[in-house]
Amino acid sequence: MSDTPELDQVVDARRKLSTYAELSRTYWAVHGVALVLIAGIPIWLSFLPGQSTNLQWVLLAVCLVSAAYSVIQRQRSGVALPRRIGAYPSARKVRFAVLAVTLASVGGIYALVENGHRVAASVILVPVAAFILVGQIWTRARMRDDIAAGRIAL
Repeated sequence: MSDTPELDQVVDARRKLSTYAELSRTYWAVHGVALVLIAGIPIWLSFLPGQSTNLQWVLLAVCLVSAAYSVIQRQRSGVALPRRIGAYPSARKVRFAVLAVTLASVGGIYALVENGHRVAASVILVPVAAFILVGQIWTRARMRDDIAAGRIAL
């Protein structure tokens, strides 16, 4: 029998489990570059009007690599955490706020490019991608905190 009280063992187990919600710095760096590329799709398409099918294949490859990374990490760790954002109460609001800003920003970039303001769209591209990246990192941190506190709705 352990000298550690059962509740302390539970808290320790939750804290260890919460580390599986973290992603590596390399993942976030690659994700940041991918965000700039994906958020800039209307800009890139305006320079390559006839090459949009090639860009679609590149996006499909990025999505498949991202999904494969997620599955491989889950299998390697042996820990299957809920993937839906609704399972993490404190991360929900952050996620929806970031999603709303993302949709508005990408819509704004599309509108700027359609009206011939590629330079303005290019200028706001990096701050938009940076905001989205920080929001996703913040969401992941809130998910980790929910796991450590035991606030997961399974």
